[in-house]
Amino acid sequence: MPEASPTSTDMGRDVDLALALAQGRPTGPAADEVRKRLRSHIWLLVDPAEEYAKDLADSRARDIATATVDHARGLLRDQGGDPAAMLRLLGKAVYHLMRYASQVQRHGQQQ
Repeated sequence: MPEASPTSTDMGRDVDLALALAQGRPTGPAADEVRKRLRSHIWLLVDPAEEYAKDLADSRARDIATATVDHARGLLRDQGGDPAAMLRLLGKAVYHLMRYASQVQRHGQQQ
């Protein structure tokens, strides 16, 4: 049976869990699984977030959103480094991409 797509609630819980694990125990199977899920969330969110970024009228906001999307894509390629830092970076990336992607969904519903 195929896995259901994660909800925004699922993603938010993973962000909170990543930030908590980064404070205490950023290694081991639990942390590895959270990192894996966060990367999966980024894959799901990065295209809608990029769409949002491209549509921003304000050039400064567009530059910030585009840099955030680019950074998230870079995190998908980066598998090493400090485990606690990586949990924090992945968690924060998912958080921001969720915000951007939700704006695309809202805009689509208003049309």
